[in-house]
Amino acid sequence: MNLNMDMQNISETCEEMAPKMMPKMMPKCLDKFLMKIPENEREEFIAKVLNIIVSKDENKEVFAEYLDMFEVMLSVKGLKIHSRGGKGSVKEKISPMDLFLAGLCGCICIGVGNTLKDNNIDAKIKVDGKAEKSFEEGKIKKISINIHVKVDEDIDKEELKELVLEGFKKCLISNSLNCEIEKNVIFE
Repeated sequence: MNLNMDMQNISETCEEMAPKMMPKMMPKCLDKFLMKIPENEREEFIAKVLNIIVSKDENKEVFAEYLDMFEVMLSVKGLKIHSRGGKGSVKEKISPMDLFLAGLCGCICIGVGNTLKDNNIDAKIKVDGKAEKSFEEGKIKKISINIHVKVDEDIDKEELKELVLEGFKKCLISNSLNCEIEKNVIFE
């Protein structure tokens, strides 16, 4: 019983302290240990960590602070990310383009998911994307989006594709872009 009380106190202390410590410690931990987490568990791990930080942190701002050359410190609702972007980007660092594409994919995923749900279609949806950039022109020339859809029931593929593309149109981010967007619907 005494051990349970101690564990409860430790748990409560962690819940209180983690959001204050994580924005400073998490980038260092992720850089060092993320590759040791099995690839199929990384997304869930990061989502849980972000949920703790975002739901508990009082600093809800989104901003970037210039460090040097292609490096910035990004703050997304209290989560600090040391970012390297532009021509200086490296695969190991999260770049501003990575965050942009993640936001775009997330927005599309929500639009498609809600559209299918509104039509009583239970589906697993995953969206990935990549950008074709022109540093010379200073813009994104083309974005390729892959919308992966898996349904267990028998549904006409053309009808399902139309619903997916209808859901795509609900994304505020994609509707705000002024570049070519290639949309690929992939049934799994």
